[in-house]
Amino acid sequence: MIVMLLLFAWGVTNSHAATSRGVAQYQHGNFKDAAASFAGADARRHSPQTAFNLGTAQVAAGNREQGSQTLAKAMSDPKLRADALYNRASSALAANAFDPAIRDYTEVLRMRPNDLQAKRNLEIALRKKSEQQKQSGAGGQQKQQGAQPQQNQAKNAPAPGGKNAQQPKGQTDAEALLRAVQQQEQEELSRMRRTRPDPARVGW
Repeated sequence: MIVMLLLFAWGVTNSHAATSRGVAQYQHGNFKDAAASFAGADARRHSPQTAFNLGTAQVAAGNREQGSQTLAKAMSDPKLRADALYNRASSALAANAFDPAIRDYTEVLRMRPNDLQAKRNLEIALRKKSEQQKQSGAGGQQKQQGAQPQQNQAKNAPAPGGKNAQQPKGQTDAEALLRAVQQQEQEELSRMRRTRPDPARVGW
């Protein structure tokens, strides 16, 4: 689910009115109209907040590439960076662009380790990318059966999805971070269990 913050562009009446109109349109699911209103607000008074609103509405309206570019402009504000990254990652995940989604969700978790939705979405992105790699690897193997041998094939090249296959560094980093977050959750649960008082015993 895309994060939508109700960010108002105070200071300029027209910008404020356009932002208010865009918020109402967004809440009613009129994403294209909301994007148009936020574009007007951003044109009158450009700021990271107006860029965040505009980019979020563009993504919701289906203009994922344009929305992702607009959201990048909101990241200059540290208060908006995590939410902008989350929205951009969700847009990438919806478009099956798994590498950018993994990268952005990983960054969100570095800033907000307790963000359960980002953690869940990162797990989904990693799983789907793994499934995609297995499918493309299986397809590649089937095609090679009827292909002519190539002389300059690298020796000891790892097979797709095989034991020696190397994962991209970004994916490895994301998986390591995900494991760290999961470990942190387990430690927190264990700590809570240890500090919980023993229930009173009855029947003695």
